[in-house]
Amino acid sequence: MRGLTLRLRASGADMDSALSRFAGDEALYEECFGMLLEDPAFAALDKALKAGNLSEAFDAAHALKGVTGNLGLTALYQAVCALMEPLRARDCSALEGRYQALLAAKAALEALR
Repeated sequence: MRGLTLRLRASGADMDSALSRFAGDEALYEECFGMLLEDPAFAALDKALKAGNLSEAFDAAHALKGVTGNLGLTALYQAVCALMEPLRARDCSALEGRYQALLAAKAALEALR
């Protein structure tokens, strides 16, 4: 395994499943991982939350859920899922803490790159 995939595995990412979806192509996986960290859905989520637009925030989170799941990024996937539930329920009380947890999970992945 390459450096990034080893670091991701050590951080709890489900690299076996993720790499199977990429037919074992670690270079392609790493390219997609880099694209995720720059995904405009993160900015859209931030903008929608700041504007109080829960529908758009939900859509952005839903997009991130699919990508993070396919990449096997367990911590970020779980953080996105935890944020989606209050968005789905239109419950603003839990959004800030869960959004901060999502940002922390993303920052941890950025540090591994």
